[in-house]
Amino acid sequence: MNSNIHIFETPEETARAVAEVILEKAKEKTKLSLPLNIALSGGNTPKLLFSILANEYADKMPWHIVRLFWVDERCVPPTDADSNFGMTYTNLLKYVPIHDSNIFRILGEVDSQKEANHYQTLLDVQLVKKNGIPKFDLMLLGMGEDGHTASIFPDNLNLLHAEQTVAVAVHPISGQKRITLTGTVINHADQVIFLITGVSKATVLRQIFKREPAFEKYPASYIHSQSGAADFYLDKAAANEL
Repeated sequence: MNSNIHIFETPEETARAVAEVILEKAKEKTKLSLPLNIALSGGNTPKLLFSILANEYADKMPWHIVRLFWVDERCVPPTDADSNFGMTYTNLLKYVPIHDSNIFRILGEVDSQKEANHYQTLLDVQLVKKNGIPKFDLMLLGMGEDGHTASIFPDNLNLLHAEQTVAVAVHPISGQKRITLTGTVINHADQVIFLITGVSKATVLRQIFKREPAFEKYPASYIHSQSGAADFYLDKAAANEL
């Protein structure tokens, strides 16, 4: 895997380092009078990032140029505890001066296939395309203990190379439907950042980075950015087997 690895002592330091990347990218875009298009993930580590952004960057960030999209969403209403949008709203959006018109949520409460089609059209309209594929400035990803990223699970690797940019996925254990960006648009982003913390991710990360026999079953091992390198922001616990 072509990647850049950044290791920090604690989850808080790791998340704060990503917050600084976002701030610097936003400042660069402001100088160019361009928007900063970010795709967000759910989960506990992004929740920490969002809390830091809300508490420490509410007044620093040029929120008027930040536009937020989602990497994936559970097929539940935004008020449900499982909702990625709901988690983002609770920990970030309600505390920062970002305009509603800059927030592009996936509607988890409607028909999943119709919403996947709708969100694909939305990306086509809202993002600049390169080689016919919508291009994000920044893709923020996590990784599960099974090596999944976005809602691309080990039993559905075809979503890494799907023709469509948004698809319906199913969690292999719970059976919960998800709407997810596919590898096609994820890998087309200018920058891809994995934000991963915790010792439970260490073994899978080792297998991916050292190209051990099992690595090809992990969706995260196939992710890169348009430049060819993904950035991994890890705390010491997640990196302890590297």
